Amino acid sequence: MNTLEEGRRTQWVLRGMLWGGLAGALLLGSLAEVQIHRLSAVHAETAADHDTVSGTLSMIDMAQQRGVVTTDLGKDVAFQIAKPELFSNLSVGQRITLKLDHQGRAVRVMDNAAPELPPPSSPR
Repeated sequence: MNTLEEGRRTQWVLRGMLWGGLAGALLLGSLAEVQIHRLSAVHAETAADHDTVSGTLSMIDMAQQRGVVTTDLGKDVAFQIAKPELFSNLSVGQRITLKLDHQGRAVRVMDNAAPELPPPSSPR
């Protein structure tokens, strides 16, 4: 093999490495962009797809897996019970705060027990 052939072969190898490196970099860049998009979509879903509702538990039907919370403004908000264990210790008339997904399912329940305050002192 003469030096001209070796030079051409080396040139082709270097070109192949260059193109392979560029293709790999583009592929990795695209994959990173997809992952960033997925992470932002997950964050948007967790932040935006849940409504918070506070009020008095006015109806609960474990057999039908549904309930109603009446807000302080008198608005009834119906919801579905996806996880009955979230409601096992609750009763009608209790103040609660619910996190509802976009389909109206209760995904989190927080008990809003009012703190007990001491009775007012009598004037002397």
